[in-house]
Amino acid sequence: MTANSLQIITLAFPDPETISGPPQFERINSSISYTTLLSSNIRTLSTNTANGGADVTGLLYTPTLANGDPCIEASEPYLPANVTRRANLPRYEFDLIAIAPWVSPACTLRYLAAATGDPIEGFLFFLASDDTLNEPPLPNDPVWNLGDGGRWKTDNKFPVYAIPGTYGKQILEESAAYSGNMSSVPNGQQLEGQYTTSDYVRLFVDIDTGNGSTLPSLWVFLLIVLAILLGIIGMTSVFMHWTQRRRRRALQRQVANGEIDLEALGIKRLTVPQEILDRMPLYTYGSGAPVRPEALVAIAPATISPAKGSSESATSSRPGSPSAPPAVRQPPTLIPASAYQPTAFSQTTCAICLDDYVSPDPATGEAGSIVRELPCQHIFHPECVDTFLRDNSSLCPVCKTTVLPAGFCPTTITNAMVRRERMVRHRRARRAANAAQAAEIDAQADTSSPPHTLAERLRARVGRRVSSAPTPAGQPLADLPPVSGNRRSTIGANGAPGLSPPDGSVGRREWARQRAIAMLGRQAAPIDPDAEEAATMPKWRKMLSGIFPALGTRRP
Repeated sequence: MTANSLQIITLAFPDPETISGPPQFERINSSISYTTLLSSNIRTLSTNTANGGADVTGLLYTPTLANGDPCIEASEPYLPANVTRRANLPRYEFDLIAIAPWVSPACTLRYLAAATGDPIEGFLFFLASDDTLNEPPLPNDPVWNLGDGGRWKTDNKFPVYAIPGTYGKQILEESAAYSGNMSSVPNGQQLEGQYTTSDYVRLFVDIDTGNGSTLPSLWVFLLIVLAILLGIIGMTSVFMHWTQRRRRRALQRQVANGEIDLEALGIKRLTVPQEILDRMPLYTYGSGAPVRPEALVAIAPATISPAKGSSESATSSRPGSPSAPPAVRQPPTLIPASAYQPTAFSQTTCAICLDDYVSPDPATGEAGSIVRELPCQHIFHPECVDTFLRDNSSLCPVCKTTVLPAGFCPTTITNAMVRRERMVRHRRARRAANAAQAAEIDAQADTSSPPHTLAERLRARVGRRVSSAPTPAGQPLADLPPVSGNRRSTIGANGAPGLSPPDGSVGRREWARQRAIAMLGRQAAPIDPDAEEAATMPKWRKMLSGIFPALGTRRP
């Protein structure tokens, strides 16, 4: 692998022929031996058979060329006469590191061939013409071209490195100094006092490739971990989006099948289209006669909301109302043949505007009030209820029952609507479980002996109180009591006594609309669930909810 540093030290070891077993190497103190470290300016020319993370080590020597080889004379200026050769090493299969000058392509190939038969682990070259400590040229530089198309890098089964020329020549000088016996090496006399005189003292090379390969391996590992994390995040996001899509479709099917009422559950505020309003029956209050077409034309403009700030007065379905301007739309085509027949306990007052309904008087020719009957059988003045249903809510102002036909579904089902439906369902399940638990406590209290301790008495009292709480859902609505005379209510829009509806058609209609909205209660469904949810959600959660839709879910 790529060389990161090169270190040369001096080792002492016995002659393998004089001992049994492999020789033991001992490093000589650097104060009395040669030691050097080259931490940069090493060029890797070939990494063939080099193991990543493992150092390339061996005893330093120079391969011996055949007698009469012209490269011997060409290399003579750069090779000391007594440089360490294979013959200067014991007859033992030690790992070796070769060093030679790069004189010419032909001589380089001869040196590589001469080292092939030795137990070589690596080869060090230096340019003979280089007298600097600069880093050698790049591996693709023409100076390293041997004319074989780069085959020399693959044919030789060991890595090849290039070092600066000055450093290479210095190493060869030291190799020549440590090629003889112990007495001839530097500080030989001192060494003879510490080691056996027959021991070898030679240079040992350690080419560090561990640091050079660890860092890329670490980056590769980090990239793999990052890719795995991104893959997990991506798959989680896709799964969450797919799950939310399934839930949206399931909710849409339930709404279309009439199983869920979005507004009645407080999920989203819905409105009633005009074509559905037109299909709801209109009656003349207290008369069996059908509604006259001219009466329908008269009330048609009143059911259309005027522009903001408009002073145009609206007509009314009440008897005695001022004449209306020409109709702005076609009147409803559905004219029921039957009429609403009030009884002693029927609805006699419009719950929105609080005006009493008037029956037709044949003696005086006074026309009766025209009323709109909702599917829940509550009746209202059409100018009171139509605007409210079309612009504000699809629920009856009295019983909070939807007036939309079964299967009516908004065009878009959002994740916020799905989350609200799930929260409502979970709350209902908890309430049902609490009610069942309270009923079980009551049953146990009735069948068991009277409580004796204070804790038992408290549990019994709490259980009876919870189980006896009224359940408003599903209770029938009682008919409104009859009201005698033609009275005017003094209850204002906020429900406070002593406030009468304002005079004037426009002001009275707006007052009636506000009263109908107030009748929805403070727990009315939001107009835009997504906007309401986004208003209370932190910015970081908004960003993450785009990737992970479940982060927008709130615990019920």
